[in-house]
Amino acid sequence: MRRITQLGTHIKLPDGRLATVVFNGLTGVGVKFGILYPDPVEFEGTNGDLFSKSNKSAEWEARWQPDAMLRSPDMTKRLGLECVCEEKEVEILEE
Repeated sequence: MRRITQLGTHIKLPDGRLATVVFNGLTGVGVKFGILYPDPVEFEGTNGDLFSKSNKSAEWEARWQPDAMLRSPDMTKRLGLECVCEEKEVEILEE
């Protein structure tokens, strides 16, 4: 299995939805639904921590906060985001 490591990787979830990777950290891989093309420059200075509110504008958060995480669905309540599936269950469409 290939690990998802790149911002902007396009994936297909087991339920058929398409998503774009916007976060990869200890809590899992965060995705926005749909095919998007994030500019890495917009993510500079975030320290990879999308859950910290200290260094991002409200506009940035609204645009790039993950819609869901690639984690076991039983993590949904703990993380406060929908957890759609394990990383190994997705199909990588484009890196």
